[in-house]
Amino acid sequence: MAQTFQTPTDWKSAAWWRNRSPEERLFHAKIPKRFSQIPTESVQIPAQIAKWLQTFEPGSSIFLHGKSGTGKTVLAQLVLQELIANGTSGRFVTADRYIEMLKDQFDNDNLLPEMYSSPYLIKYIQGTFDVVLLDGVGQERETEFATHEIGSLIRRRHEDMRTTIVTTTLGITDFTRRYGERVTSAVVEMEKVKVA
Repeated sequence: MAQTFQTPTDWKSAAWWRNRSPEERLFHAKIPKRFSQIPTESVQIPAQIAKWLQTFEPGSSIFLHGKSGTGKTVLAQLVLQELIANGTSGRFVTADRYIEMLKDQFDNDNLLPEMYSSPYLIKYIQGTFDVVLLDGVGQERETEFATHEIGSLIRRRHEDMRTTIVTTTLGITDFTRRYGERVTSAVVEMEKVKVA
């Protein structure tokens, strides 16, 4: 029988999220079923990613790039699951969903409406969860607002020493050109893995 967990509607700290059971932390990560149900033994984790996981230090981040359909998201969610199993809190979010959430928050007195799991989810993503998997960066509609907000999220998490797992079809040069100088220092310090 599947366990059910409630998402708190009042503000919770990073320590509170970290101190949930591994099962509860994984539940709140909201990894889409189509990815989380892939048997882990059927996925070959590249040596570079395995080494990064073995030597993981809080605040270190990873940048997975490559063409569509190469398995970046599958690898990224496995990394997220591994980190959660080892005591961190985390969340999966696509870049376009993050932009949608920001717009919904602006229309709702700076809190997310009830259709979201928590009114504070954006604040948790920005600076509370230990790890955020930001999937499909570069696939969101290219507007000044989206470009600024994605760049700000990456930079803020980097400055706060919080881990970000980025998946993108953009190469490193195109990525930093699109999101600007403000993300360059963050990307330089990330473990960069080309997934082919």
